[in-house]
Amino acid sequence: MSATNGTNATTRARARRGPAQAGFTLIEVTLAVAILAFITTIMWGSFSQSVTSKRNIEASQDRMHTVRIALLRMAREIEMAYQSGAENTALPDYPRTRFVGTARSDVDELTFSSFAHQRLRSGLTESDTTLVGYYGERDPDDRRILNLMRRETRRLQAEDPKLTPGEAYVLCPDVAKVKFSYYDFQRKEWVGDWTTIGANKLDYLPSHVRIALTVIDERGQEVTYSTDARIQVTEKVDYKPIAQ
Repeated sequence: MSATNGTNATTRARARRGPAQAGFTLIEVTLAVAILAFITTIMWGSFSQSVTSKRNIEASQDRMHTVRIALLRMAREIEMAYQSGAENTALPDYPRTRFVGTARSDVDELTFSSFAHQRLRSGLTESDTTLVGYYGERDPDDRRILNLMRRETRRLQAEDPKLTPGEAYVLCPDVAKVKFSYYDFQRKEWVGDWTTIGANKLDYLPSHVRIALTVIDERGQEVTYSTDARIQVTEKVDYKPIAQ
């Protein structure tokens, strides 16, 4: 009886202690931590790459939207360009209406009179006519950045457009090039310059203006977007701007 009781006690003691190999060794724990760290690194890399791709896509879409708006704005205003036949011949250098396009190495300059003025405030001595100018200017905060500027005068005056009161702002930031081409419908050719004042002036406007806007994309490469503007009135009109 006593031998049997001793055997049962030994069996119960072993059952309480459990298997002799229960738990993890140090090598197993180290290996598990290494696998977990490897999986976490892969997941974090994928997440970081997804966030970066999302930001690049959003920046590209915002950039394209800015370029598209700038091209639409320029095309709409150029299409409403005009030249008046009722100018003061005593002031040949500074007529109140003009169309002058000058080719530059980076951003071409274009100044023209247009019916595209929008009256945003009531009670001001403004009409639908205005003098619009496009040109390039370095960013004051970063001289490496070249901006496409737009300037609009408050009214038409027989003086230097640079001296006429007006507002200027950035139409499209950080551009590489802006090129204007003008179609001479009488000579049947595209030209890079156009002027209605001076010794080589033309008495009519181009029928089409091609606008090519080049920007730097997110990969650092130049991308060119272009559009055409069809000028509605190419000959001088019998319209005299109201004196202000």
